[in-house]
Amino acid sequence: MNAEFLVTDTHPLIYYFCGNKAKLSTKASQAFDAAVDSKKTSIYVPTPVLWELAMLIESDSVKLTKPFAKWVDELFMYPAFIPAPFEVDTVKHFFGLTYHTDPFDRAIVATALQLELPLISNDGKMHEHHPCDLYWD
Repeated sequence: MNAEFLVTDTHPLIYYFCGNKAKLSTKASQAFDAAVDSKKTSIYVPTPVLWELAMLIESDSVKLTKPFAKWVDELFMYPAFIPAPFEVDTVKHFFGLTYHTDPFDRAIVATALQLELPLISNDGKMHEHHPCDLYWD
C-alpha cells in the first residue's frame, strides 16, 4: 500500500535519519525513501515528535552529528517533510485518547487524527489499540 501523505511518530524518524534504517519495516522505509528521494510521499512531522527528540538528545538516549536546531532546519529543507504544529484543534483530538499515558504519543496520534492521515509507527500500544490508522506492516 502506497501512501501519498503520512504522519511520523518519533522512533521512525530517528531510525531513518540516525542510522537505524534496519529497524524500520520495509513499508515504512519505502515511505521515507519516497519522501527523501522522489518526493512522491509527504510526511508530516508533529511538533511533539521534535520535542520528544530534543528530550531524548538531552538525556543522551539519541545522538546527532550536528546541533539539534541545525538538524531540524535540514530536515525541513526536504520539501516532502512538513512541520505539523500542535495547536488548539490538535488538543481537541488529544482529549479522550486514554489508551496511553504518554502525552507525546497521545499528541502524535491526535495530530494524525486531526490531519486524517495514517501514522508511521511501530508503537506496541498503538498497534494494540489502533487509536488511528497505522502505516507499518
